Amino acid sequence: MVDIIAVWTAVFFTLGIYSILYRENPWYRIAESVYLGVAVGYGVSVDLLYIRNQWSGQWSASAGMMLLFAIVMVIGILWYGRFNKNTFYLYRWPLAIVVGTGIGMALRTVIFAQFLEQIVAQTKTPFFVAGNMGTTINNILIQIMVPSVLLYFWFTGTARESAPMKVVEKIARYTMMAGFGSAYGYTVLTRYSLFIGRSQFLLGIPPNDPENQLAFIAIAFIMLASMIGWDLTHKTTPEA
Repeated sequence: MVDIIAVWTAVFFTLGIYSILYRENPWYRIAESVYLGVAVGYGVSVDLLYIRNQWSGQWSASAGMMLLFAIVMVIGILWYGRFNKNTFYLYRWPLAIVVGTGIGMALRTVIFAQFLEQIVAQTKTPFFVAGNMGTTINNILIQIMVPSVLLYFWFTGTARESAPMKVVEKIARYTMMAGFGSAYGYTVLTRYSLFIGRSQFLLGIPPNDPENQLAFIAIAFIMLASMIGWDLTHKTTPEA
């Protein structure tokens, strides 16, 4: 019985979310509200559990750590100052601490991971790999495309009027279009993969339970019939 309830619930909320494709409707609002409520409640519980574990494992070790924990909790409470215009200025303190700390930590990571290490990897990339034509072609393209894109952004104005820079500019444009296109294609394919997986769940395709199909047909019929019936019964006649 528990498994049956879980399946019907999952099918209901899946179809409830997809019902927005028809139009805004109560089924969608129910699914959206329940999903957001559960997600927020789960997130809050996980955060509270994290705070409790931090207290028992680290902050309660000494009086000094307890004092720091109290200060941190007060700073955290200041986040809620943004909900009142009279206390909004208090919200800037935790915001400044979090943003400043995050930027400071991120810059160090970005410099090493996305700047220095990429330069080193670029210089160590060989043009030719014996016995592997595919890798050789890939490395040659990297050695041509990466400098072309860098030069495209470094030189502007009259510097681009020379014949060599026009060739570099064209290579850079093709490179960026290929990069943007592949990134977009990867995103679309990821969404389609999720959709296909959910469709297999609704249709009961193995390894999913074949009984899912019954829940899908019944709930889809109820939702679609209720929405079409509502539209037909509340359809306004245009004035002559």
